[in-house]
Amino acid sequence: MRKVLLFFLSLLLVVGYILFAASRNYVYYLTADELVSQAHRYEGKKVKVSGTVTQEERRGREVSFTIEENGKSVKVFYRGAIPDAFAVGTPVVVEGRYVGGEVRATTLLTKCPSKYESAE
Repeated sequence: MRKVLLFFLSLLLVVGYILFAASRNYVYYLTADELVSQAHRYEGKKVKVSGTVTQEERRGREVSFTIEENGKSVKVFYRGAIPDAFAVGTPVVVEGRYVGGEVRATTLLTKCPSKYESAE
């Protein structure tokens, strides 16, 4: 009887740990307008946000820019390697923490522009 009880207790602890670890790595995937419309909900949380770059200001390997979707925009700050395709008008996805009304991004990805699609 002790072995069965010990087995189920161990199983419960393992499942609990897995759920706890998974919840810490959870990232919300949103568009810029979704983030702006529910900003209070995502304050201090990890987010992945998509939108189109409307403004940018570079300082070496740092860039601050605004991404927009459906008329709503969010400021982004990123430090790191900037993709070659990054420019105003480029669709991007950024991942980071939403703090104080801006995304402090740790990842910056540009979506593939249509110029790389094959000709018909």
